[in-house]
Amino acid sequence: MENRDLIKNAVKYINNLGSNTTTLDDVAKNAGFSTDYFNRIFRNNTGFNVMEYVKFRKLNRAARMLRASPDRDILSIALECGYESHEGFTRAFKEQYCKTPSEYRESMKGKQFIFADLELNATAVAEFSNAISGFSEKDADETIDWLLEKDVKRYGYTAITITINGSKIVSDKDSFENGFVTVENYSEKPYLTLVLEDLSNFRNYIDKLLLLGHGYIDCIFHKDVSFEDVKIALDGINLKNIKERNETMYFGEPFVLPKESQKYDIHKLGAPDLEAVEEFIAEYTDEVFKKSDGYGLKSLIKQPLDQRPLSQPFGVFDGKKLLAVSYDGLQSTHGFCINNCVHTPNLPGTPDDAIKYLYLTATNAAMEKGYIPFEDTQFDKYAKEHGGFDAFELGFEKVNTVYFIEF
Repeated sequence: MENRDLIKNAVKYINNLGSNTTTLDDVAKNAGFSTDYFNRIFRNNTGFNVMEYVKFRKLNRAARMLRASPDRDILSIALECGYESHEGFTRAFKEQYCKTPSEYRESMKGKQFIFADLELNATAVAEFSNAISGFSEKDADETIDWLLEKDVKRYGYTAITITINGSKIVSDKDSFENGFVTVENYSEKPYLTLVLEDLSNFRNYIDKLLLLGHGYIDCIFHKDVSFEDVKIALDGINLKNIKERNETMYFGEPFVLPKESQKYDIHKLGAPDLEAVEEFIAEYTDEVFKKSDGYGLKSLIKQPLDQRPLSQPFGVFDGKKLLAVSYDGLQSTHGFCINNCVHTPNLPGTPDDAIKYLYLTATNAAMEKGYIPFEDTQFDKYAKEHGGFDAFELGFEKVNTVYFIEF
């Protein structure tokens, strides 16, 4: 097993420690290395010394708990995260987050959760640079500004994902124009987005990125390229899958629902709807949806409207029966705001028109707040199963094509 794989296993071991304590010797022994050598290769692959990373993860876990449990005693969180006193925990937390735990909790009230809060990508640049020489980290904010100035329609969504996912940016070039890669560590293998001018340097980048080990790469270009030309450029590489995905935005007027939509009750979900939501979750077929209480829907609707984060789920009812719910994705970066794909989980047998009216209502609500509707989901199979309509039928405009490559 390569050192990189052993380090990934060590990172997983540290991430799963929970409230358990550990030492450098424990982690090195778990990885099968001597202490001094292991600490050196761990730093080369992650950018952290072993015990620095242990501390980072414990405090990261504490930060998530402070956000998720606003009424929980801070000392109990400190103890669960391996700290023996309130004072020691507060001192360490402020060193990492520049705020005391109570100040951090207050600053996060009402803010919508994003993947960047999980700090999953803390080791991404070091892992990338250790596997592929010649790349260096670029400033994420500068990257976002460049994308929005280059073409806000074409790259607005990419700019948003860098913020939401906490993506790291790496490049072997001085200019963004000549190409860069966004890196996210969601699983055992890195998820990459390659941004290039055109196909001229595409294969060179792909050959380098394959050194990270097989995974997933999204590719987007400044100029339009065809699916066939992308396939030709990848000739000779063993691929599991390659497909193209449309990114679209809506720039039209708010949707006018027909009178027949009034046969359904469509409204913003709140505490009075809790029983109907619980019944909906119980009847829904996906186990992850059930175990997460409808992706956190129950907890969200219990909150007063003026204390909620941006997300405002709607429901479509037939009488007292909740048929489908909407999940919006109100996201922004550097002043650019999109409504990232309205998703509409529904019970089997829900009429297509009920789902469509719900979708239009949720989209209108986002536009009222100044968010541009964005879609790359409401197409093909998903569209057939969720209302039987696709985004193009509603007037969404294609703004980019993404090529998804799985190795």
